[in-house]
Amino acid sequence: MKLYLVSGWATKCTLWDPVIKILKDELDAECVDWWSAIDGELSGRIAGSSDRCIIAGWSMGGQIALMEAARHPDNIAGLYLISSMACLVEKGERPGVPREAPAQIRAMLERNRKVYLKGFFTRCLSPFKNPQLVDNLLYESDSITMDALLSGLEFMTDTEVMLTAEAPVMTIHGREDDIIPWECSEYISTNTSGNSREKYFRNSGHLLPLTEPETMGNLLNEFCDYCIS
Repeated sequence: MKLYLVSGWATKCTLWDPVIKILKDELDAECVDWWSAIDGELSGRIAGSSDRCIIAGWSMGGQIALMEAARHPDNIAGLYLISSMACLVEKGERPGVPREAPAQIRAMLERNRKVYLKGFFTRCLSPFKNPQLVDNLLYESDSITMDALLSGLEFMTDTEVMLTAEAPVMTIHGREDDIIPWECSEYISTNTSGNSREKYFRNSGHLLPLTEPETMGNLLNEFCDYCIS
């Protein structure tokens, strides 16, 4: 079974490396960077294959996964969404960050990109504290262009994905997530297929693929087994 793993905003595919080490050998896992996915690379791969696939997405990557499920419903065997959302900002009953937050993020990025991203990665890891991991994420983010960061922020803000997935959906979220409220996963689970499941972790934040890689990998193995069977 083909498994696509989509990274989240400001990170690269290496985010998934600790999880991939846990995955079963029979899974044909392939990572896709978020900026390539929003440019249509993932959609092209899905549309060009006659086989169904599973998409795992972290944060913005989960939003992209939901978008592809709406575009290609017959090609998706399952969605595994970690710390994700249907849209970045809140609207009516849809949870999210305050509507003024994206403009504030853009202003801080343009004022001092490195300072903002260091704070962002620190918050992503909270309550887990690892200055070396923050520095590693900051170093890897250097190769992501400012144009890509700003277009990604715009995508998350302006894209409200249709929650039409008919395939199994699993949502996972940390209760202490300081980036995306855990209620966003609850909203996805409630409004997608009847074949959905959700799991929440106490004392866990936003960056679960790095702070809880073994748990995320084992849950993904179980979910893929379910989708394949």
